[in-house]
Amino acid sequence: MIRFSAPLVALPAPMKTPSLDRIVSRLYILRLVQASPSTVFNLMERLRERGIDKNIRALRPILRSLLMARSITAELVEGNGRVYSITDAGRAELDAYLAHLNVLQDDMSETAE
Repeated sequence: MIRFSAPLVALPAPMKTPSLDRIVSRLYILRLVQASPSTVFNLMERLRERGIDKNIRALRPILRSLLMARSITAELVEGNGRVYSITDAGRAELDAYLAHLNVLQDDMSETAE
C-alpha cells in the first residue's frame, strides 16, 4: 500500500496593516485614474505635482495590489505601455475612502469648536 503524505504548506504570513503612506498613495492613484486613465510614468508625475514623491519601484506594488483587488485595470497600449483605468470596484473603494475622510473631517471640526 502506498501512502501519500499531505504536502507541507506554509501558513500565510499575517497580513500587515497598511501604512498611512500606502493608504494615501492608494487613494491618490484611484482618484487620478478616475480623472483620466494613466500610465505609471504619468501617475508618478501627477503625484509629484501634489507633493507625493514616489518612484516607479514604490508605485508598482500599489498598482499590483489595486489590480488584484480589481479596483483598476491595465491595458497594454502600443507606444505607451500599460494604461491604468478605474473599475466600478475602484470607484466604490474611492467613495468609501472619501466617506471616511469626511467623517474624520467632521469629527475634527467638532473637537476644534
